[in-house]
Amino acid sequence: MSEKGDKRTSRRLRYRRLRQPRNERRGVSPVVATLILILIAVAAAAALYLWLVGWQGSVTGSISKPGVNQGSFTMGGSTSVYPFSSLGATWYEQNNTGVSISDTQGGTGAGMLAVCSGGISVGAASTPETASGLIGSDGCPASDASTITITTVAYDAVDVVVQGTNTHGLLSMNYDTLNVIYSQGSTVAPNIPVTATSTIDGVALSALQPNTAYSGGLPAQGTEFEWAWLPAAVQGAAFTGIGPAADSPEAATTVVSAAGAPCTGVGFTNDICAAGGPGTGSPCGFTVCMSGAATIAPVERSDASGTTQTFEAKLLGYTASNKIAGSFSALGYSGCGSNNVLSDCGITLPAAQQGNGNPGVLADVAASPNAIGYASDGLARTYTGVGTSGIIPFAGVGQVSAAGVPQSGSGFVQTSGGNVAYNGIVPSTGASGSIAGGITSSASINNYVGWRPFELVTLQAPTGVVASYISFLLEVGINTNLATATGEVSVYSI
Repeated sequence: MSEKGDKRTSRRLRYRRLRQPRNERRGVSPVVATLILILIAVAAAAALYLWLVGWQGSVTGSISKPGVNQGSFTMGGSTSVYPFSSLGATWYEQNNTGVSISDTQGGTGAGMLAVCSGGISVGAASTPETASGLIGSDGCPASDASTITITTVAYDAVDVVVQGTNTHGLLSMNYDTLNVIYSQGSTVAPNIPVTATSTIDGVALSALQPNTAYSGGLPAQGTEFEWAWLPAAVQGAAFTGIGPAADSPEAATTVVSAAGAPCTGVGFTNDICAAGGPGTGSPCGFTVCMSGAATIAPVERSDASGTTQTFEAKLLGYTASNKIAGSFSALGYSGCGSNNVLSDCGITLPAAQQGNGNPGVLADVAASPNAIGYASDGLARTYTGVGTSGIIPFAGVGQVSAAGVPQSGSGFVQTSGGNVAYNGIVPSTGASGSIAGGITSSASINNYVGWRPFELVTLQAPTGVVASYISFLLEVGINTNLATATGEVSVYSI
């Protein structure tokens, strides 16, 4: 073949290769392909390693958790529990990416109805709950009787509260005096009527020197009791008894600088201001005795609440049979009924003296120097216009001071035992506080009767993010810090 023919043949072969389909061309050498695959695998492994290192660093950078939980759930109920649970939710969300917890408040009653109906995942209660009670009163399915889970996450108390400036000089409150104030202020006759046999500090009301406006007896039902009818401080070397056995010094003893009318509580022979008493009718030490006309305005919760149930059962001393319990040890916890409102006891106050939730009651009390109410200890401590100065030491049914803790001196300054003031127990928190003492029935700590638990309720044993959140709340450090931040008692402080 000529040279010219050879060139044409070569060009045709090159042209055919260019036109040849890609899948028909000669493949890559097997050795080369293997090397390429090895390189790709090494690169992928290196990339995966770097990603894992970064992910691990992100996870371990979080606080108080082994891993990242993702999910959301709804929770709600008690206005007393809300500051604790919502702050706990905030801390948990900060430490767990992809988590959303919706927490609302509306009262223990609303929370239990919501969780029983499946409207929320977790219900918050400020009273002891039981599966049978939730099924019988709140509509929880009977089929969930064996799976309902109730977890105590903290403790709180219910306090008697007045305006923080306390212009009436109220020093302490006895349970029977509190009964008179709320019963008399009711617009309808209560289930436990105020009669001639009713008492204030064990003294029959019939023995009181009547105010001229009362025409020799109590005013008509719904006419509120006067501040001037509260007993002033009693004189004596020491007190160990509280309740019917002895007067409780409920009003200040300092004589007013301006001329004022003397108190007329003849029945209280040991009262500074009683006619014929040690003070022989000298003026009372609080402003109201100067006029004798101001009435006490009791405030109640308008919503169903664990706070009201505790108030009924532990402060007023009412049991389910609507009788005042005979002793602290026999005190029931059901109050007057399952609805957790004062109307169960037959007590209904004017609409202007009804507050929605703890915040509503505290707002009413803070706004009026004549108001008296009850609220969560943790909330009362921080509420503007009430605060610690507005929390009144309280003497419960049949309660006595700790042995060896006398009251002495004309000013009735306690010589030892910081949890008693004027023979009422001062609500205090912490491992050695009177609230913790009440929970443990301590023989050495003056016990505050008004304690109650904070509980979270689920229809089934908690799982997933709900279980993780509750476990987070119960971590020792978290639980202690949450209790401190919200003025409650940690489960590890009792």
